[in-house]
Amino acid sequence: MKKKILALLLAAAATVSLLSGCGANSGVMDTANANAVAGGNSDLPVVTWKMGSTWGAGNVHFTVDQRFSEILSQLTGGRFTVTNYSEGELCSASQLFDYVSQGTIQCGGDWGGYWSGKDTAFELLSTIMDDFTALDYYTWIYQAGGLDCYKEMYGQYNMNYFPLVTNPSESGIRSVKPITSIADMQKMKIRLGGVMAGKAAQKLGINITTVAASELYESLQRGVIDGGEFSGPKADDSLKLQEVAPYWCAPAWYQSAGVNGVMVNMDAWNELPEEYQTAFETAARLCCGEQLSRYIYNDMTVTNKMIDEEGITVTHLNDEDMAKIRETCLQTYAEECEINPNFKMVYDSMQAYRETANNYRDWTGDYGFGFNRTEG
Repeated sequence: MKKKILALLLAAAATVSLLSGCGANSGVMDTANANAVAGGNSDLPVVTWKMGSTWGAGNVHFTVDQRFSEILSQLTGGRFTVTNYSEGELCSASQLFDYVSQGTIQCGGDWGGYWSGKDTAFELLSTIMDDFTALDYYTWIYQAGGLDCYKEMYGQYNMNYFPLVTNPSESGIRSVKPITSIADMQKMKIRLGGVMAGKAAQKLGINITTVAASELYESLQRGVIDGGEFSGPKADDSLKLQEVAPYWCAPAWYQSAGVNGVMVNMDAWNELPEEYQTAFETAARLCCGEQLSRYIYNDMTVTNKMIDEEGITVTHLNDEDMAKIRETCLQTYAEECEINPNFKMVYDSMQAYRETANNYRDWTGDYGFGFNRTEG
């Protein structure tokens, strides 16, 4: 029965995608198609859930939460709706995990790195240093056992989990003065997200300062910090960081890719009809594929705007410093694997995927993950 429902939902998902495009708030699915998805079964209950978020209103990541809810409503003919609440409306970002785990609300849009204090394995489920691309995360999750790691970790806290977007590499460190070496960073106060990135930075002699994302603009403007990161170019633009940080050091070795998703209280999940569970899974997977292309393209266009129109100067670290960073990141992960079995479980799964990908990467070369064409 579940396979039949999934087939109907996937067919409808294709219709949703064609009708909706890639905009976070675009798309209308006609009533006939929506009812067909629900199997024409008017006996299905009307269900309304609340979905908190770690993201503020207007944040590009919050629009992903909203897009997921829109797709779910379309797939169920409006009979299963999820109302989105931005960070602070229902609870603070730091409270969201417990709100969902305990069933105070049914679900929450998150970035797992916020839960590293509970278990550092959550960080690998949301970000990684000098390793995966967004496409790697996407492939690992859906084809190489990655999704099982999410189910295992969140399941320990009475939750189910569904990725909603695999993020491309972060921009890099935005700063008030140029960064061209590790030595430059050692003389600065820098905001860097992630527990593992903080440990690696400490080994590299970099002074990391904790600053909330909502305070990042003002902290750069007032000189509380000299540099910092938030996310990719589009997300950085939503905070207008380029206005106070004209320099941009790439690549983002501390977060080569990331994942945002939705955590679901398991008791609420188990109460759903099978049709709604399948619709929820399908909506999340459709959203994840759709938002991957949206994020990449938006980051491309915003990068052009920042460099060509807003005078941003991009700098890079030399090969020797990048090699030192790579060695330090690997050492940091190896040490964490020794002390946290959950971290090792996730990391081993990710590295098994890498081993599968190695030969393919070698022979595809530039054609695998792209190259810039030069004339002449």
